Amino acid sequence: MNELKLEVFASDRPVQECSFHIYKLISANLVESSFKIIRGACRKLSNYNAAIGIFENGRQIISTSEIANIPKDLDFELEYQGCQQLDVQQNKRVYEEYIRFLIREKLRDVKVLDKYRKYSLKSDITSSWYADGRGGYTVHECSDKSIRLERGFKLRVEIRSDGKAYLWLDTKAVFSSKMNVMDLIDKKIDVCGLEVKNDWSGFRQSGVITEVCDYTVTDQLDFGYSLKGYYTDKKGEAGRVANIPDSTPVVRVKLDRGTEALPYYPQALVPIITREYMTKYDSAFSNRIDNLVKRTMEIRLNTDREFIADIGSLEALGGLGFEDTCCDPRCLGYKWGNVRLPQLVCGDGSMLPPGEEYKIFGRGFYQKPTKQIKIGYLYPRGEDELLKQIANDIFLFAAKGTYHGADDQYTKSGLIDIQSKPLLVQEYDVGNITDYKRAARELRNVADVDIVIALIPDGMDEESPYNPFKKIWAEMNIPSQMLTMKTAKLFAQDARVNGSKARYYLHNIVLGILGKTGGIPWIVKDMPAGVDCFVGLDVAMMDKGVHLPACSVVFDRFGRMLGFFKPRSPQRGEKIATEILQDIFDQVIISYEDTYGEKPGNIVIHRDGFSNEDAEWYEHYFKAQGIKYSIIEVRKNVGAKVLMENDGDMNPPMGACIFNENKAYLVTTLMKNKKGSPNPLVIEKSCGDISMADAVTQVLYLTQLHVGSTNKLRLPITTGYADKICKNLDYVPTGQVENKLFFL
Repeated sequence: MNELKLEVFASDRPVQECSFHIYKLISANLVESSFKIIRGACRKLSNYNAAIGIFENGRQIISTSEIANIPKDLDFELEYQGCQQLDVQQNKRVYEEYIRFLIREKLRDVKVLDKYRKYSLKSDITSSWYADGRGGYTVHECSDKSIRLERGFKLRVEIRSDGKAYLWLDTKAVFSSKMNVMDLIDKKIDVCGLEVKNDWSGFRQSGVITEVCDYTVTDQLDFGYSLKGYYTDKKGEAGRVANIPDSTPVVRVKLDRGTEALPYYPQALVPIITREYMTKYDSAFSNRIDNLVKRTMEIRLNTDREFIADIGSLEALGGLGFEDTCCDPRCLGYKWGNVRLPQLVCGDGSMLPPGEEYKIFGRGFYQKPTKQIKIGYLYPRGEDELLKQIANDIFLFAAKGTYHGADDQYTKSGLIDIQSKPLLVQEYDVGNITDYKRAARELRNVADVDIVIALIPDGMDEESPYNPFKKIWAEMNIPSQMLTMKTAKLFAQDARVNGSKARYYLHNIVLGILGKTGGIPWIVKDMPAGVDCFVGLDVAMMDKGVHLPACSVVFDRFGRMLGFFKPRSPQRGEKIATEILQDIFDQVIISYEDTYGEKPGNIVIHRDGFSNEDAEWYEHYFKAQGIKYSIIEVRKNVGAKVLMENDGDMNPPMGACIFNENKAYLVTTLMKNKKGSPNPLVIEKSCGDISMADAVTQVLYLTQLHVGSTNKLRLPITTGYADKICKNLDYVPTGQVENKLFFL
């Protein structure tokens, strides 16, 4: 295979030593939490001294120039210890941050058309200027010019033992709004609940607006200043707020990593705009920029080269620059390879390769539900004919293998045994939340309903029945499938013209019914390493600092899944409490014993993110149980992409992997007929004697076992389903192992 590389660029020479100003930090709290105090002090000082670089090494504050602006009322003091030359290898983190600081300073002076700054250097590095292919630049704005497409640049610098700096570069499409939150307030728009970022901050701050206060920026707050006084007296940024009216209301924002809502000038806040929002706001603009958002690796690399050229040489480091070709992964301690793709076993024992899952309907499911499925239907009042069309299509396709009454050569009869007559048919009034609840609770009077299918209005506004329906039926331990009216009408349209546009939706509806009633469409053949059981863990935030861990379980080496478990008790912090871990793994072991008659001998635990639980607890628990275990971290947010040099668009195939003994970057996406480039997963071994080759293969195979669609998840179903549980807490039962996948 062609050589794989990461989107990482080496410096053209080793990093040379420099002199820095050193400060000792004095604080009464330093002994208890030195890391937190020193890092917090570094951020505060950087906030007040934006023109110089301020860093820390875990013990000291280090700066490029003497720190002139030291604010009062801080909970620490600084003692200057002189200017010293620092060894690069012993101070890697300082030099890495210093290089990032120098890069930002160089970009500050880059201009286009000889007069416009090319880059915006706030908390993030962004640019709204795109090469037009004719040697010039252009910008891309929506029709009313209120929203602009920008390129965001996320970079990380790593210094390795060879003395060189390695630039990890990740570029993505972002949207900027010309309207801040004050503009929205002036337009009488309700901004509570809006996701925003602080556009005045030198480091990233984002969160959700909780309140537009009835007091103003001149009223004193609980930290002793008014908001205006904070900027004029404490931060020394009077010019920023000088022309803002004193009548401006304070806006409170709950930050992503905070527990309380903090006060802000509304002029400092801008909405965070997603592609989904942009599609609704201006669909024509969204379509027009599609090729700028979904880029192949070849186009990404052209953007990277332009960015590296703009950095140029860093004179403070003797003219250090960066190569414009990706470095050999061996320089980073990695090698590359390709994971053999799995084979999916269907109901008739035949095999399907990845990408041909749509053929499952002609082969049959690996495991059907063990009984005849009884369905209840809810629908908006007056839509009787539409409901009949939906119910008939689902029954005939799943039970008889026909589509609109005609035999379907691509569909096998008897996919699922569905009772021909619905167990319940119930109307409800659209827009009446009380009637939603009344209709949903009708199921209490009907025994043996296996699943409810509800037709609901398009959109997910406050008056949608989606939330009340899902929550009530989860409490009754009844899974549900929601169909929007837009989708339902496609079935009626197909019936009128004998079309097939709705077939894809019908595939996913039937797979949803299968997964929510205990069935399995496919398993994988030959899972490596003799693992008996996979467990996926994730943590959901319920309220301020209150979390709820979720567990999804995949049994045996073939990926046959028993279901999921959501503990009853919430907790503080993201560290999963040991009593909850005990509950989770006791349930796993007992359920395995109930199914297979013995304990699992080898468990692999997947965690979406860093595993910060007590390692001693795991060791003690599994040693007492006589069970081998491994903990594998699976992360989806990656700071670089994998590419294949000298191969067309440079997009790597599914299974492409760059790895070492403890860490891997794995491509799990099949890019056939898709735009853009695949996002790899980062897989890291926390503990256990499983090899990385086996761990990576297991993760890839588990990405192919998603039940609810012929389209696959990028994540393995272990962490992928745990994440879905966390995002659907109100819609799944609590405190039990359950094989009905409510969250699909």
